[in-house]
Amino acid sequence: MRKLPPLNALRAFETAARHLSFKAAAEELCVTPTAVSHQIKLLEQLTGQQLFRRRPRPISLTPAGSQLFPVLRDGFDSFTTTVAALSDETENAPLRVSTTTGFASRWLLPRLGDWNEQHPDLSLELIATEQVVDLRGGEIDMAIRYAKKPPSNLDAVALFEDHFLPVCSPRLLENWPAKDWVEVISKLPLLHFRWKQQDDPDAPGWTSWQAMARLIDQRAETIDPGRGSTLSEEHMAIEAAIAGQGIALASSVLVERELKMGLLQRVSDVSIPGRTFFAVSLATTPRKQLIDRFIEWAKQT
Repeated sequence: MRKLPPLNALRAFETAARHLSFKAAAEELCVTPTAVSHQIKLLEQLTGQQLFRRRPRPISLTPAGSQLFPVLRDGFDSFTTTVAALSDETENAPLRVSTTTGFASRWLLPRLGDWNEQHPDLSLELIATEQVVDLRGGEIDMAIRYAKKPPSNLDAVALFEDHFLPVCSPRLLENWPAKDWVEVISKLPLLHFRWKQQDDPDAPGWTSWQAMARLIDQRAETIDPGRGSTLSEEHMAIEAAIAGQGIALASSVLVERELKMGLLQRVSDVSIPGRTFFAVSLATTPRKQLIDRFIEWAKQT
């Protein structure tokens, strides 16, 4: 087992040897000359060697001190250089963000140009995965998670409240001038996607949407919520809706841009609650300021 001498004693000796002055060493270390002298005496006791000639003034190094000084000087210089390099590397490294494939493709990627324009000094590295990544592994700086409530063991900031609404390509509605949403949704193909949490009783889908719609218009009972095509991913259902393949029950956050651009059109005002998108990170992360910049940008975009 490695047995190291006290770091304070080594620092006191190296500083005093560099200045050849206990007073100057005390000023650099923000302690008293007496404290410096005490630490050096401790190191002399540990080595069994006198390290300084204290008389006559000024002090000078003994042969033992001359042997020890360059080793400590070079070691401390190496520590300083390496730590500074690691700090610079961390500061200049891309901000690593983990999120779902749907949020990455439908929300983040279309807005990357705006991020790069506003933050040219900070690159993003996006890791799209449906798995919950362990932030403590050190491979990512922050994650965007979709949940009912924030995780209790992480710093979490709510970005967007979400709800699900029926949308389709405006081309599909050209033959329905009356815009009777019950008739439209009853006749046009429905697009489904597989909810990741299969055992979630509150999973959004056409059945739960129909239950809400019946409260608005009893005619919604005529809608068959089980017909249509099922896709494995929500972003695939959105793409199919843009392509005119049917009506998708889609996240308001993920289709916000398409609705504004006219690529999608809302079929009915009836919607059902979704979850919340949270930006989560470790409370002890050294990249807190960079994460805060991302959060501020996301909430204003």
